[in-house]
Amino acid sequence: MNNFYCIDAPAKLNLNLFITGTNSKGLHLLKSHICFLELKDQILIKYNLNDEFYQLSKDKAFLIDPNKNLIIDALNLFRKHTSWDKNFKILLDKKIPIGAGLGGGSSDAASTLIILRNLYNRDKDINDKISMQLLFDLAIKLGSDVPACLKSSDLLLNGYGEKITSTKIPDNYYFLLINPNLHLSTKEVFNKYKNSIINKKLNTDLYFENIKIFNSLLDSAISLASPISDILSHLKNAPNIIASGMTGSGSTCFGIFKKVNEIKTFLKNFNQITNNSFFIWYGEKQNYSFNRVTVSKVLENKL
Repeated sequence: MNNFYCIDAPAKLNLNLFITGTNSKGLHLLKSHICFLELKDQILIKYNLNDEFYQLSKDKAFLIDPNKNLIIDALNLFRKHTSWDKNFKILLDKKIPIGAGLGGGSSDAASTLIILRNLYNRDKDINDKISMQLLFDLAIKLGSDVPACLKSSDLLLNGYGEKITSTKIPDNYYFLLINPNLHLSTKEVFNKYKNSIINKKLNTDLYFENIKIFNSLLDSAISLASPISDILSHLKNAPNIIASGMTGSGSTCFGIFKKVNEIKTFLKNFNQITNNSFFIWYGEKQNYSFNRVTVSKVLENKL
């Protein structure tokens, strides 16, 4: 019982985000091409006498409320549905910025559900196992992005998040993320979109091979965080860039390049003219296996 079970919770990148309408409940209907990145949080969990939650990082930019977060929500929802009376110590090693449009919270929730199902289905005292379909049913109750984060692979999303199908996002490209360290509330951005009379058409006709780069929330996000516009302007003028845009509800902007050295060259100039407190990451996309739970021996003195 001393071992932690470990799972990666990868960052989600919306290459586009089309708002296609609303349903009878007032939820926005979406269409989006999604891939997942090498950038990831890590969740470690083990059985414990009482519930405990810790973060390994002490950086304030990555700290979440230890008592109210989507990991705890996922745990409570899972226990409510199963009546499982186990308690856990949970460690979170957070690398994905908060409120950045990268689905960090949703990915954490989805990965928590995966690891709990793994442990629950291994329990010899349990007869009724948790199916994948049931896990997706629980996921949508936690948020519209959580079902996609359960899959953590190239996807096409439709509806309010409940309709996801596998697709193919081009490989062998590098993705640059730039976040101005401004946290945007998804609710505020959608409210701004709902209340806007007309979009300013800040999106341009960009394509990543056959995928159109577009974000219906771009104008709304810029009205709440103006540095997004400046970042996109710099990315647009980057030599050899394939495409650029804003992911999710913001405030992270992305650029797609064919070679990693092209990103490094761009950043040399970009860092000289911008705030060095920006969060910057670059790397490749990755498709994650649902069966990615591993066993990890973590020293308690890391807390």
